[in-house]
Amino acid sequence: MYKKIFIFSITAVFFSAISIPAKAEETLTLDKALAIAFERNPRMIEARKSIDVAKGDLITARTFLNPEAELEIGGLKKNGEGKRKTNLDSFEIRQGFDPPGVLGLKTRIAKKNIAIQSETVKAVWSEVYLSVREVYTKIILDKKELELSRTNLDILRQFYGRVQARFQSGQALKNDVQRAKIEVLKAENTFLAAEKELNTDRAKLNLLLGYEFDLPFETSEDLSEENIELNLKEIMSIALSKRPDLKAEELTLEAKTKAVTKEQLNRLPSPFVGFQRTTEDYENDSAVIIGMSLPFWNWNQGEVKKAQAEKEAQAVKVDAAKREVSFGVYEAYLKTELAKKQLDLLKQSLEEADELLRLADLRYSEGDLDFINYLDQVRTVNETRTRYYEGLFELSSAVNELEKSAYVSFRKEEFFK
Repeated sequence: MYKKIFIFSITAVFFSAISIPAKAEETLTLDKALAIAFERNPRMIEARKSIDVAKGDLITARTFLNPEAELEIGGLKKNGEGKRKTNLDSFEIRQGFDPPGVLGLKTRIAKKNIAIQSETVKAVWSEVYLSVREVYTKIILDKKELELSRTNLDILRQFYGRVQARFQSGQALKNDVQRAKIEVLKAENTFLAAEKELNTDRAKLNLLLGYEFDLPFETSEDLSEENIELNLKEIMSIALSKRPDLKAEELTLEAKTKAVTKEQLNRLPSPFVGFQRTTEDYENDSAVIIGMSLPFWNWNQGEVKKAQAEKEAQAVKVDAAKREVSFGVYEAYLKTELAKKQLDLLKQSLEEADELLRLADLRYSEGDLDFINYLDQVRTVNETRTRYYEGLFELSSAVNELEKSAYVSFRKEEFFK
C-alpha cells in the first residue's frame, strides 16, 4: 500500500533494535522518519489492531449459533431400600439457525467493518504523516533560527566591542555602551530560547516515531522553496474519491443499509433441529426434533425501526462529511496559495536585507550612521532573515495540510498510494 514505506522497512527494524542512546547521532532523513512512524507510531499500531478486532468479529459473524445440550437424570429420590436410581433418563442436542439470509448478511456486514477499519488506518496515517512532516520541518527551521540567532549574537558582540572602543576614545557615551550590552544580552536570550525550542521539537519527533524522547539524531534536509502547481477542481475531485475518512463513512452507510435488511429478515422464523434419546425402561426410544422460533410479540419491529433510523442518520453524516471535505480542501488550497505569494515577497525582502546590513556596517564604520539607527537596521535584517525561513516553513506546512485534505502527495512521494 505504501511502496516507499516498505522500502525503508529494514531501516525501521534497525531503529527498533536500539534500546539505549547511540554514541553518535543517527542521520534521520524525512523519508526514513516517515517509514519508522508508519511502523512504530503508537496510533498506527493501535489502528492496525482495530483491523484484527474486525477480523475476529468476522469469524464470529460467519459461525453458526452454538448448539444446546440437555441431560435428564432421574431417580434422585431414595427408594424403599435407601438407594437412588441416578440413571440418565434422556438427553437432547439442539442446533439453532438464523432466519434465512441472515447469516450471509451478518458476514457481509462484518466484511464491511474490516474495510472500514482499513480506511480508518489510512486516515490515522494521514494525521501521523502530517505531524511527522510538521515536526521534522520545524526542527530544520529551529536549526536555521538557531544559526541566525548565533549570527545576530556575533554581530552584536562585535558591535559592542566597537562601541566600547569608541567610548574609551571619547567618541561614544556611557549609555551607548550600556545599551549595546543590553542588546547583546537580549541576543543571548534569543539564542538560548532557540536552543530550547530545537531540543523540544527533537523530543516530539522521537515520541511520534515511538522512541524515547531523548534518543539523539540529526536531520539531513534543509528548507527550500516548493514549486507546486495546484488545480483546485482536480484536488477537490481527488479528495472526494480518496479521503479515507469519507470512504469509511460511505462504507458505514453500506453496512447500515445491510443491517436494515438483516433486521427485516429477522422477522422470519428461526429454525432449529435436534436429536433426543430417551433411555427409561418404559420409553426407550430416539427422536429427531424439528422446530422454529417465532418473533411473535412484535415481529422485530423495534430492531427494524432502529436500524432504519441509524441508516438515515448515517446518510446525513455522509453528506455532511462530503461538504466538510470540500471545505477543508478549499481552505488548505487558499492557505497554500497565500503562503506561496507571501514567500515571494519575503524573498525580495531578504535580498534587500543583505544589502541593508552591508551598508549599515559601512556607514557606521565611517561615522555616517548613529548608534540607534544601526541597532534598528541590524534588528530589521535579523527579523527579515528569520521571517523568510518561517515563510518556507509555512509554505511546507500549507502543502502538508493540503496533502492530508486530499489524501494525495503533490511532492511525487509514495506515502499516500
